Amino acid sequence: MRLVKCGVTCYVRGMAENRSSSTRPLDPQKRLAILEAAQKVFLSQGFAGATMDHVAAEAGVGKMTVYRHFGSKDALFEAMLHEVCAGRFPHAPLPESATLHDELHALGTAFVELVTDPNRLATYRAAIGEAERFPAFARLFYEGAVMLVVDHVAGRFHAHAPHLSDVEVRRLAGMFLQMVQGPTLLRLMLGMPPQPWNDDFAAQIEMAVDFVEPRLRS
Repeated sequence: MRLVKCGVTCYVRGMAENRSSSTRPLDPQKRLAILEAAQKVFLSQGFAGATMDHVAAEAGVGKMTVYRHFGSKDALFEAMLHEVCAGRFPHAPLPESATLHDELHALGTAFVELVTDPNRLATYRAAIGEAERFPAFARLFYEGAVMLVVDHVAGRFHAHAPHLSDVEVRRLAGMFLQMVQGPTLLRLMLGMPPQPWNDDFAAQIEMAVDFVEPRLRS
């Protein structure tokens, strides 16, 4: 509530203006600018060093605008993770004639595209680097990015295997994704010299599909 010293009329006007501001629709362009700024700030300063003031300055908006879109630093960080790591899961629609085998290959390929994205790799490295000192950072990364991808894949698995329980499809989805990334993702995260990563990932996708497909059919 904004207090105004010019009497009852101005006081009431201030209340009305404040109420109007709080109910004004949020600007999607500002939201995107804030998320892009948050990514730069969190990756350059770490979770602990980043502040809402830094994000607001980077985005070119006021701090209260950041709070209107995201109520806290944790909420902003989680939304940023979703946008960078899970919000753009590049799984193109498949034709109606596609088989379960086709969809599993598509899911594996989409996951590789996701985890090898430079922004994703940078965020992953930051989460691991900060995990011991700031466990909240690691928890938000795990819940806001990793588990969203697992849930997406588990949902597709459940559509093909309704006889499996939620726990079973989530466990199977986690195993599938772990097999797809294999040791190749770790080598990329460590910045090891370039190799024909595509060949390695293709072999890992094939192994993951061979492992999961019969379990979804049984």
